[in-house]
Amino acid sequence: MIKVNDELINKLKKLSNIELTYEEEEIIKEDLNKLLDYMSELDEINVEGTEELTNPINKEIKAPLHKDQVEDFENSEKIIENFPEKNGKYLRVPGIHG
Repeated sequence: MIKVNDELINKLKKLSNIELTYEEEEIIKEDLNKLLDYMSELDEINVEGTEELTNPINKEIKAPLHKDQVEDFENSEKIIENFPEKNGKYLRVPGIHG
């Protein structure tokens, strides 16, 4: 079973672009290890002969669907006009990846 260690915490910090104190890292490491230990208990459950459920909800129940309705938004020019960074009618926002 995987164990959460300092190396994994550092990798997760880098991927999520967050900074943590040593105390926060220790709390997260402990919590994640507890979660993984709990989840590993599922491996011990005998499911031999149990019918597989791909969707426990009755397939006869259908969610009501509606047609999409396109509506013009009257104030789009005002929003674009007041946005700090733009390129024509497109708004420039900060990137989300490194």
